[in-house]
Amino acid sequence: MSTLESSSNPVPPRSELISIDPKELLHALRKRKWLILLCAVAVGGAVAAGTARQPKVYKAVARLLIDAEVPKILGEEATIDELGAQARTQAAFYNTQFQIIKSRSVVRAAIKAAELEQNAAFLASYEITAPEGEPRLKAIEGVMKNILRVAPEVQSRIVNLVVEDFDAERAARIANQIGQSYIDATLERRLSTVRGASSWLDERVDEFKNQLEGAEKQLQEFREKHMLISVSLEDRQNMISGSLTTLNQKLIETRTQLISLRSERKVMQDAISASDKGAGLDAVPIISRNPIITELKTSITSLYKQKAENSARYGEKHPVMQGIEKQIAEAQDRLSAEAGLIIAALDHDIAALDGAEIELAKAMAEEKDKAIQLNNLSLEYNQLSRGVGTTKSMYENLLTRHTQADLSGLLESNFVRWMEMAEADPRPVRPILEKNAALGLLLGAFLGILIAVGAMLLDNTVKGQTDLEALLNLPFLGILPSIEGETKTARARSKSGAPAPVESNTRDLYIVSNPKSAVAECARSIRTNLMFLSTGRSLKKVLLTSAGPAEGKSTTAIALGITMAQAGNRVLVVDTDLRRPRLHRVFGVSGEVGLTSVLLGSNTVESAIKRSEVVGLDLLPCGPLPPNPAELLHTDGFAKIVKELEARYDRIIFDSPPVNAVTDAIILSQIVDGTILVVKAMGTPREAIRRTARHLQDVRAHVLGVVLNDVDFEEGGYAQHYYYQRYGYAYGTEPERGA
Repeated sequence: MSTLESSSNPVPPRSELISIDPKELLHALRKRKWLILLCAVAVGGAVAAGTARQPKVYKAVARLLIDAEVPKILGEEATIDELGAQARTQAAFYNTQFQIIKSRSVVRAAIKAAELEQNAAFLASYEITAPEGEPRLKAIEGVMKNILRVAPEVQSRIVNLVVEDFDAERAARIANQIGQSYIDATLERRLSTVRGASSWLDERVDEFKNQLEGAEKQLQEFREKHMLISVSLEDRQNMISGSLTTLNQKLIETRTQLISLRSERKVMQDAISASDKGAGLDAVPIISRNPIITELKTSITSLYKQKAENSARYGEKHPVMQGIEKQIAEAQDRLSAEAGLIIAALDHDIAALDGAEIELAKAMAEEKDKAIQLNNLSLEYNQLSRGVGTTKSMYENLLTRHTQADLSGLLESNFVRWMEMAEADPRPVRPILEKNAALGLLLGAFLGILIAVGAMLLDNTVKGQTDLEALLNLPFLGILPSIEGETKTARARSKSGAPAPVESNTRDLYIVSNPKSAVAECARSIRTNLMFLSTGRSLKKVLLTSAGPAEGKSTTAIALGITMAQAGNRVLVVDTDLRRPRLHRVFGVSGEVGLTSVLLGSNTVESAIKRSEVVGLDLLPCGPLPPNPAELLHTDGFAKIVKELEARYDRIIFDSPPVNAVTDAIILSQIVDGTILVVKAMGTPREAIRRTARHLQDVRAHVLGVVLNDVDFEEGGYAQHYYYQRYGYAYGTEPERGA
């Protein structure tokens, strides 16, 4: 980023501020680790002390086995709820049983069995002061429901009765009494249900017995009335069915014969009508099969042969020929007469078959009427028979169930039984001192972490370079480590075997006696960055200022002056803090003569400048404190002094008051070539820095950049960002080896 850009817009909008770095969170936790430990110990100790004072609570567990199936009374899969005429699911059944366990009847039965009404220790433990009778019983009942917990085991039929009490023996006794009271209650309920079912079955058995007797009597009367005693209805139906079959077969045969005879008669009649004196009758089968007609036909044929033989010898009127003609006529007459007889016989047979057909049809109609009557009779008979069978089946079933109910009542079985009875456990379930103390420690540590994080969130000071880059649109010139942190690190290194650096009695002149320290390396890095910024313009006069007091302006100015002098420059440090000067004390010189003495004309510049122990570095102290510091900096005399100093020195460093406190730094920023803003790590508020940059921007001051001062590497928040400084320190302090 160029200087021009930084001067034109040193304060970015607030939207550019970055979020909190997780490393800052770790740094805040590490920094306040003793606070977190103190909170953990305090809260853990308080919880442990409170736990130790609480009364011990003991737990007893009684285990019951609840089977959803019950004795079969009215059906193969009857259940308790089916006895109440409503089917329930298994889950609903178990939920019902859980409610029964905590019901008033079961709990009060357990109270009476355990004699808790007269147990003074129990009454005192729960502060029950109600008078004897119903008030005390209700109070104890409320306590029992609170200390009792029904806990079914998953994927099983086992139910745990958990009782928590201040006495281990008493807790086990109460759990066992509740379990036994529940078992007794379910057994009594089941037996009462069985007794009720048995009574109901008695009534139903008598009722169905009377119904069965009535149905059997009605069926017997029906048999006697319709004569079904000797021959059963089924046999009669079979007889009628056989008769109908026979008659139907006969009728079919008769009708077949009629059709055949009528067909033959028609053929014969047609043949006779079409024939000439019996000619063509041979084509009729019934005629051709008649022996008389066959004989006559043979005789006629013989006569015709004789006629043919004698016709050549005799004439037609010859007696022989006439005799043959007469014989032929007689034979043909006989043939016609015989055919008539056959037709008459056929007519007789046809008439007989017609009569038989009528009789057969009449007989079949009569049998059908009998069959219909018998079917109607069968419907009524079957209805009566089914009624008898149904009534008999219900009677037998009820009689069987009645016997089973009587046996179940005598057996006294139950669907609930003991799995394990409760035993006294001397170990309390709460409060557990170790567990509560550990939770208290965790809670205290969490509270300490919240306080540390809250303090970090409320802390609006600058933590490092990232914060500065997010707050200001200015170049970052470098850092100056904390002198205290540096000396602490040096001691640690000396303990590990490396030579410890020589410590200076003067904090601000630390780099003079420790030229290879991290502080000196960082100061030289700032000097180098400034040299790069001065390639395009002169940076002879440099002003160091800050947002507020005690942020390290004087220390930074001295460090920068020393490193510039060590680079071969003639450097002058001017103490322009005309309100609270301190540079003369740092260099161990008198402050009676200084800048203000020159401005008042009582001394010359030459006499006011003091030499330091650093070669090339001089100091111009503040001098006597004036009543009007800002007005003195506005005078022409001050400008002349600055020009004279420019002629004498290569670099002039002005140490000024804070920008936000007074206007001295703003005035000086218009005289110098550039201004350096010093920010104290973990000390300068963000808003103060923004306000300082805005003030400098308003007067168009040339801000060179920002220096982060008093950075403590050992805090853990800057080790990765400034590893190169640490490396330079380690490299410079290693003992020389080789030639």
